[in-house]
Amino acid sequence: MPAWVWASFQIPKNLSVDDRRRMTELLGLSTSSKILGNPYPLGGYAGIEVGYETQVISTSEISRLGNKSSETSEVGLNQLTLGKGLYNNVDLYLEFTPFSQSSNVTGYGGQLRWGFYQAEYLPAHLSLILYGNSTNFQNLVTFNSQGADLVAGFTVQDVTLYTGFGWVRSIGNFMGGAGGVTDDGTTSQEDVSSLHYLAGMNVQYSRLFFALELDRYTDANYAAKLGCRF
Repeated sequence: MPAWVWASFQIPKNLSVDDRRRMTELLGLSTSSKILGNPYPLGGYAGIEVGYETQVISTSEISRLGNKSSETSEVGLNQLTLGKGLYNNVDLYLEFTPFSQSSNVTGYGGQLRWGFYQAEYLPAHLSLILYGNSTNFQNLVTFNSQGADLVAGFTVQDVTLYTGFGWVRSIGNFMGGAGGVTDDGTTSQEDVSSLHYLAGMNVQYSRLFFALELDRYTDANYAAKLGCRF
């Protein structure tokens, strides 16, 4: 089975406080919401976007935590997204991870984007993005993340390059008890935060688009998205 499939990834058990905090950095921050597309506004009430995204997260360090039960070096998380223009340059995006019995991973989240500046003589624009999401792994660990990014985009014909920075926070909830993952058997919570840097590219072809993005928290991860804007 390919190393990036969630089904081959198991949450390690017997996690100490340091292990749980490190896992929140690795999985909690990395699974927070991504832009993955053109940050330029959808265009008011008429704008709609649908997409399918996948992101790659390194788990080589996770395999050395706790009882070292995970054997994968990286895994992939897939999500469906829907964007809708609300008013003027404000957009709302929703995302969710379809439930799969083989992977036993679920998630949902949302973003609010405001395109507040468009240069008069250059194809450059600025956006403010607020986001939050929740991801559950095998009903053993749940990460709730929130953040805000300031993003600058530059468009030439059908290609948009964008970059930005911000702040993200993730709260990891670790299940205790006989079937849990903590070393002391109690349900625990870890709270971490980090500066966030990102860079991406969006290529538009008619109504279709393809986006690539690199996000850097305490660690880096990569994501891609295929979608359509109406």
